[in-house]
Amino acid sequence: MDHLSRRKFLTTLGAAASTALLSGCSSNSTTNVALQTNYSSISKIPEISTIRLGYIPSIEIAPLLVAQNQKLFAKYGMNVQLLPFQTWQDICDRTEFGTDLGASSEGIDGGHFYSPLPELLTEGLISRDKRKTAMYVLMRLHTNGGYIMASRRLSPFGIRLQRESFAPLQRVAKLFGDSINGAIAKAGSNHDLWLRYWLASMQMVPQQDIKLLEVPLNQLERNVKQNQADLLSLDRWNTIKLNNSNLADPAIAIQEIWQNYPGEIFALRADWADKYPIATQSIIKAIMEAQIWCDNPDNAGALNTLLALNLTDSSSLINQPLQAFSQIFQSSPNQKLDSQLDSQINSQINSRISSQNKKQNNFHFPIKYWSSDGISVSYPYKSHDLWFLTEYQRWGMLANNFETREVIDAVNREDLWKSAARDLGIPDTNIPVSNSRGIEVFFDGLSFDPQDPEKYLSKTKK
Repeated sequence: MDHLSRRKFLTTLGAAASTALLSGCSSNSTTNVALQTNYSSISKIPEISTIRLGYIPSIEIAPLLVAQNQKLFAKYGMNVQLLPFQTWQDICDRTEFGTDLGASSEGIDGGHFYSPLPELLTEGLISRDKRKTAMYVLMRLHTNGGYIMASRRLSPFGIRLQRESFAPLQRVAKLFGDSINGAIAKAGSNHDLWLRYWLASMQMVPQQDIKLLEVPLNQLERNVKQNQADLLSLDRWNTIKLNNSNLADPAIAIQEIWQNYPGEIFALRADWADKYPIATQSIIKAIMEAQIWCDNPDNAGALNTLLALNLTDSSSLINQPLQAFSQIFQSSPNQKLDSQLDSQINSQINSRISSQNKKQNNFHFPIKYWSSDGISVSYPYKSHDLWFLTEYQRWGMLANNFETREVIDAVNREDLWKSAARDLGIPDTNIPVSNSRGIEVFFDGLSFDPQDPEKYLSKTKK
């Protein structure tokens, strides 16, 4: 496809209504939002009532579970089937297959993704047969929840891992025959990018000074025990599980690396969303309500129970309900951290378990689903999409001439988020006026200016 026809293709994908990327970087600037459909003037009855959505079981997808459990999807006329998958590739493959607009029983039409999977699907860069599957990014699901863990075999070396180089530690480890390796569940995932950023900040070159291994989550414990994985980038659930096994401790929270960092996302196939605009808005509104519900401290106990029931093996819940319930939310006794979820779990179960099994619940960066520090968590900033694609370019996962801005304009449908928010009655003060969150500053002093990503790349390559 030549440059002109490709540009036309991308513009068509995003619809004529797509706003120009980052047109006004200041958070106080106003952006003209041209909606593809005027949802306030049409019927609220969805054109179709069923959809299948995929997800990876994790605490990050709580809004989807809550929208289902609290009957918020049903409130807006939708019967949503939530299907768990073990790998991101499975989700992408099933999304590529789709449901043939409701006729197929094999595929899904979207769900839970990490950035920039929707852009990669749209460009055919993750499909096994290079097939392009146009996608829309509709909202972020969370911030916080991610941690980098360090195996306990590193503890005796006495080197603080948070912000200091551990190149000397790597040399010592090699003398003993077991090099330090990093581990992630999926190459290119957000957890891969967090680990790479952290290592690079300590003058360690990923895959050169330290190997990053793809390790399925169900094999993590075995790899740590065999000294094959020492630095692990994980979601909150698997962080706590590994910590409870006395194999690793938190080295640094992703929130410490990038405050209010963009988490995983909700996205749909573009053809489905275009054919069923009211149903699409219904789904967005239901998830929005669920995000607000999740952030309400009054609902923490119910949220804990819901997550425990959905993220724990059902047979374990029947045989050992208390142990299964508490396992997800326990944490290290050595870390002085705290969170809304963990403090609630303390009051509900700690008094009922034996003293020798008690552990302080100490994670101090509570996961947020709707807003954090007065900043929207749910709104899908285009500037964040740009960072993920730029980071892919930084690590050679994406060509430097990749048309990042055009692809983002085609894929990111923040206009649909705003339409749903207004229809839901969200105050204008809680709706971002710019599709850029502005300049992002990381813990090592490096900054990312969405207006000048090339400057960021030049600094990271020094």
